[in-house]
Amino acid sequence: MLRVSLWILLSLVPLCVQAQGLVVEAEVMEASSDIELPGAAHVRYAILHHKHERDQASLAQWLRHHKGARVSFQTRDGASHPAVLQRLKACFGRGLLLYADPVQLGTKETIRLSLAATD
Repeated sequence: MLRVSLWILLSLVPLCVQAQGLVVEAEVMEASSDIELPGAAHVRYAILHHKHERDQASLAQWLRHHKGARVSFQTRDGASHPAVLQRLKACFGRGLLLYADPVQLGTKETIRLSLAATD
């Protein structure tokens, strides 16, 4: 009975707090295909926001305090990819995810962001 109650309580927590920071589901609003920068590697971007309304305030606060932070994101196949997440000041609670891995994200796709610990 105690295990069931603990599981129910933990399932209600909006963000999964881990030793290295936060994990939150985000929804892709727009994504690019491969972009070749002159004299540099290929990059891609995705504009994203919280997937669940309960995570909106936490993600917005994290974005305000971690400008251009290194993060990682996990796709549907379970693969993890390094990235940089930048706050979009003109778009409340939205972030610009920049990454180099050859991963094509689609509109409305859900990814799991691993974010550095908040202050």
